[in-house]
Amino acid sequence: MPKIYNRRQFIRAVLLGGGMLATGLAPVISPVQAAASVPVSRQTMLFMGTMVSISVAHADRGRAREAMAGAFALGQALEQHFTRFAEGSPLSELNASGRLDDAPPQLTALMERALSLHRSTHGAFDMTVLPLIRTLEAARQTGTRPDTQELRAALDLVGAEHLNISGQTLRLQRSGMGLTLDGIAKGHVAQAMSDYLSDAGCPDHLVDAGGDMVARGSKGAKPWRVAVQDPHKKAHYPQVLDMPAQGLALATSGVYEIVYDAAGRRSHLLNPSTGQGSDLAGISVAAPDGLMADGLATALAVMPPREALALADSLPGCSCCLIRRDGRLQTSSRWPGRALA
Repeated sequence: MPKIYNRRQFIRAVLLGGGMLATGLAPVISPVQAAASVPVSRQTMLFMGTMVSISVAHADRGRAREAMAGAFALGQALEQHFTRFAEGSPLSELNASGRLDDAPPQLTALMERALSLHRSTHGAFDMTVLPLIRTLEAARQTGTRPDTQELRAALDLVGAEHLNISGQTLRLQRSGMGLTLDGIAKGHVAQAMSDYLSDAGCPDHLVDAGGDMVARGSKGAKPWRVAVQDPHKKAHYPQVLDMPAQGLALATSGVYEIVYDAAGRRSHLLNPSTGQGSDLAGISVAAPDGLMADGLATALAVMPPREALALADSLPGCSCCLIRRDGRLQTSSRWPGRALA
């Protein structure tokens, strides 16, 4: 997947009290002595257009190495099902022909959950915004303003209710429709990798897929700790979260990474009803699983703040932190973060 998948990079897994992540194009395992001398093994790999890292605590090096290798293999396999960029991938074939028979069960299952999220967010999450994205990308590449009529035509093709799922057959009911899973797949992959690590005997871990994070267990006597970076790049962290041992997913959407106009008002975070961009600088969402956190971060970013906060409060185990363009923060009632002292 290309760098469009990097859209939430202003949240970082800041492992406070631990060491730096080992990075590189090839997997690197770096045991780090964290607080209370708890051994932490780390491995980082480039895929999904970002650096994906795994940290495992309370496991011997051999078990950690094997579990992390399996988790990365699973993540890379899932990426091939969900990417729209690789020629011949199931999603690219669906977008090209409008129909996909014998779709991989991993893809149809994700589509079902995406439709469910579309309904629960009252349409704010919509994976059929690809025609709108393509129109804006074409204008950006030519350095022109997007044509109003073309934007209107693209908006007419947006509507997840026009995706039909029948068994393993996926069908787009309108000619010219297209799907993107950029706003949900990365969190889903991170969750799948976390589940694999737990099943492989490594229940204490943190998966960071370029800002979509899933944590379980602990790092010694202390929880996994992550910090939300300021999207305005003022070198401070507005919030820090101690991840609960029972597990939590965290995802962020921000408007600074990909923009389609000089003013930065129209980013990749697009309201599927209007085609307009988000009024927020960023949003972080905590949820019981990675898919829900990722999808909600996409959806809540384009909703009015009051509605976004109310929706987060209405969903079990979910919460959010809104960062406005003027730097002010608003949080839902269950948000677990706090200001960094």
